[in-house]
Amino acid sequence: MKKNLTLLLIGAMMLVSASLAAQTANRSITFTENIVYSKKSPNCVLDLAQPLFGPQQNRPAILIIHGGGWSAGSKSDAVYRNLMVDYAMRGYVTVSMEYRFLQEAPPPACIEDVRCAVRWMKAHADEIGIDPERIGTYGHSAGGHLSVMLGVAADNTSLDGTDAEWGEYSSRVACSAGGAPPTQLGNNDSPFAQQTAWWPIGYIRKDVSPVLVMQGADDPIVLPELTEDWVMKMHAAGAPIDFIKVHGDHGVAYERQMEFCRPALDAFFARYLCFDDPTTSIVQVKVPDFGGSGRYKAFAVKEKSLPEYVVYRPANMKEAVARSRGKLPVLVFANGGCMDTSIGYENMLTDIASYGYVVVAIGEMQMFANHAADRHTPSSMVAVALDWICQQASDPASSYYDLIDTDKIAAAGHSCGGAQVLANAADPRLKTYIILNAGMGKMEMAGASPKSLKNLHAPILYLVGGKSDVAWENAQIDYKAIKKIPVVLADNTTSGHGGTYEQPNGGDNSRMVRSWLDWQLKGNRKYDGLFLQGDLTGYPGWTIMISNSPSISGTGHLIR
Repeated sequence: MKKNLTLLLIGAMMLVSASLAAQTANRSITFTENIVYSKKSPNCVLDLAQPLFGPQQNRPAILIIHGGGWSAGSKSDAVYRNLMVDYAMRGYVTVSMEYRFLQEAPPPACIEDVRCAVRWMKAHADEIGIDPERIGTYGHSAGGHLSVMLGVAADNTSLDGTDAEWGEYSSRVACSAGGAPPTQLGNNDSPFAQQTAWWPIGYIRKDVSPVLVMQGADDPIVLPELTEDWVMKMHAAGAPIDFIKVHGDHGVAYERQMEFCRPALDAFFARYLCFDDPTTSIVQVKVPDFGGSGRYKAFAVKEKSLPEYVVYRPANMKEAVARSRGKLPVLVFANGGCMDTSIGYENMLTDIASYGYVVVAIGEMQMFANHAADRHTPSSMVAVALDWICQQASDPASSYYDLIDTDKIAAAGHSCGGAQVLANAADPRLKTYIILNAGMGKMEMAGASPKSLKNLHAPILYLVGGKSDVAWENAQIDYKAIKKIPVVLADNTTSGHGGTYEQPNGGDNSRMVRSWLDWQLKGNRKYDGLFLQGDLTGYPGWTIMISNSPSISGTGHLIR
């Protein structure tokens, strides 16, 4: 194996092929170009990047497959070359390959080639220092199709060709990711489209490698409705599949929307290639409702150190802090039914995060709703969330370090989750409370009772859904019972107990919650009229009651 190029990047920025740049700290890699992996064509070559730091054997590997409509493109494209080097600098062995184009060889030649490249990697695992059971793949567009095919069609050995090289090795990979991947071709007149065995749509089953699909909602080339059709069929079949859908065109996960897609890709590889990537604390990424309506586009993440929760936050927290000129306030959220999933509230919570908040919600990440697996949670999980975010804010090794305002923390909960908030009412870290479609009345639930109201020490917002809301009467009783702190009861009179939380951006209920948070935690005087005088302009069909001289908590802007 000929070493054509060596990169020694020690705390400096260097250029490779005039288009490649990488910056590292005391790390180096070797880079080898145009290694032959198949004798079928002069075009069957690949590039290899290997870390020179750390262990030199049994590393995870990533195979990168370029796009170009199966008839153009190159492994030398700056995007793929930069990706190669960046992942190598993280500790992966990375490979970027060429394959036969349609004009050179008819399909499924390109599929045969990517499978051959995987087998070549396994055959040379000791030589290139990889674990053959930890190979992941990524591709964009046509490369995304080929990458996903590696994940779903490993058992179809007919796709290896009649004279499969390295045939004693399997083409199966540990995981596969595709940006804008054609899963079924809309043009059924094409001979390429008529063979379902050449497309992911031909493999709707549970027994596949984990797949990550990243799709632009405005893609005019790979139609999002076709991608979603395949994703939902795979989900229904029980396949392990993650789906990232964002506003964007065909460049998603290639050169645009990378604030969402790249963290998702990093977390996906780290999780399924069993690699402790020191550059990310994220295990899984989801982008509900296109990242919210605010100026700081947000996503949902599962953190390594907090696996039983979901954190909704701006994708770029440092930018949010810089632009808002203030650290990010926090909302801790407890779910209806005291359940361990916030998926029914993710539109609202993402939208709140997109306005410059970090939301820590009880319950593990669900890419798709799976209520059959839902479990009840203890009220103590509210305090665990508070402990975690405060610890992260003070830990120099955390991505939340020096970005969180631990003096501005709210707790909110829906239905039984509202009782969980009241069960933690005495926690001095809480500067305001939001009780959604809930109230204690004269009952006990989730460790809370009417006595819990005596532990309230900061302003509280109750939000109910009219007399059809089963919590309406209890909320009225609580409102009258609270004597010493400011209390507001806002009534969306026709929304019912379920509220508007699953509507785009969480609907009007979410807007009311965010207004309260902006007023309480950010001192935004824009909402004085709403919460001091009951001005419901923009809230038709709502009523509001105000008691005990509401104030802005914890900001110093407005005190009773």
